[in-house]
Amino acid sequence: MLKLLIYIDNGLVYSYEVTDQAKAREHAAAIIKTGYRHNDGKGDFVHYPPHRIDKVKVTGGAIETMYPDNVCGT
Repeated sequence: MLKLLIYIDNGLVYSYEVTDQAKAREHAAAIIKTGYRHNDGKGDFVHYPPHRIDKVKVTGGAIETMYPDNVCGT
């Protein structure tokens, strides 16, 4: 299982799990493009538009890529 973490500009971090890499990539791309929709299961529905999302992160397994990168800071 892979976990998606959605970081919102107000400090909240939403998360949920998906079953495989393809779904994780698909969900991450859709969230970045259209925003994040949260349903708490109690009838409340909140939509965060793309400009409110600081970061989308996938964790919990090795994500394969043909384009690995490096990062450094000062």
